[in-house]
Amino acid sequence: MNPLDPNNPYTGGKPTGLKLLPIQNTVKILWSPVDVNDLTLYAVYKGTAGSEMFKLWEVSPDSTFFLDTNVSFYETYTYAIEAHTETYSSVRSDTVQITVGPFNIYAADFWNSSIRMISWDGNHLITTKYVASPRQISLRKIDNRFWVANYYDRSLLLISTDLVDITSVVLPDHPLDLDMNQDQGIAYVVTRDGLIISVDMENEIFSERSLGLKLNWDTQSSFDHVNRGLWLTIPDSGTVLYIPTENETSTIKYFEGFNYPSAVAAHDNGWVADRTGLHQINPDGEIETIVTNTMVTDVSIDTLNKFCFYTGYNSSADSWIAGRISLNTLAHEIILEDTYPYLYNIFSIPREDKAEFLVQQSYFWKIFRFNDDGTPMGELDGFNGRIAFQIY
Repeated sequence: MNPLDPNNPYTGGKPTGLKLLPIQNTVKILWSPVDVNDLTLYAVYKGTAGSEMFKLWEVSPDSTFFLDTNVSFYETYTYAIEAHTETYSSVRSDTVQITVGPFNIYAADFWNSSIRMISWDGNHLITTKYVASPRQISLRKIDNRFWVANYYDRSLLLISTDLVDITSVVLPDHPLDLDMNQDQGIAYVVTRDGLIISVDMENEIFSERSLGLKLNWDTQSSFDHVNRGLWLTIPDSGTVLYIPTENETSTIKYFEGFNYPSAVAAHDNGWVADRTGLHQINPDGEIETIVTNTMVTDVSIDTLNKFCFYTGYNSSADSWIAGRISLNTLAHEIILEDTYPYLYNIFSIPREDKAEFLVQQSYFWKIFRFNDDGTPMGELDGFNGRIAFQIY
């Protein structure tokens, strides 16, 4: 049956399958091929709010995509497609809208063996790169490439932001976590056998420091750019370490008495999540509990807007929550409450004066993207429990 026949019950006589992908300053427009013998071109139409659609470009009949680079961040665009033969112009396709943003989200999914690039609003999967066992991903801002801790292969992978080029650094042990000293371009890798491995800008290991103990699967680390040290959790012993990195002979500080501290994020202080709450520690050893009666599952710092985000289960209210705390005043705000159960990951997405974020929901395997007041922006399925996020 002719796909351009207006009486065709499947197509209605118009092109189908129109799909849009926002890739930073580009919109990728894709559509299904029209199977007619005398097809001469596809016409791509574009519009913005309050304006008529106009013909943006003509595309050859053997292609089914077009890249629109004439777009502005946070602007919403509408697209449609026409198919043209030697004697006929089709009905215009159904329109599709999309809003363009200045970054992509990257998700390192350990159980899915992948690094996935997601649109800035959390609505679109752009591409996927196979990586055997990615435990953590961290952007090296000096040259805008990602370090990925690859657990089973005992390696550190340096991956381009388009997920095409990969350089591998062989490690002496299985990496559990990593974080960056952005000022110097140094990656600090924490391993299962208790090594702190330092990798420089030349992708060379220049230091290995042994802690003298095995580390737990749930161990996390976070580099403190203010105090120039690495915070590290040891969940099964209820201990948090502060490790100065400027001088390897400096004394490691131990903070004990936590209830399975499984997450940490640092900025001037260590923010430690455990099964009883969220705790702030400074390198001098002063500890203040900020959130109580809550099994805090994850923590993330927005250094631009000065917030600490967290997720967890509040036992008093029998409610899963996501909240944020001002780093300056310690003012506490619950953003999500009893709306999304099983919140085990949170990642802050800083914009100027907009403290946005995303969360990962275990058991349902979803991620949800929110603006700064907790209004949903997007969601995607198929994300397992061990996820690490970055943006670029």
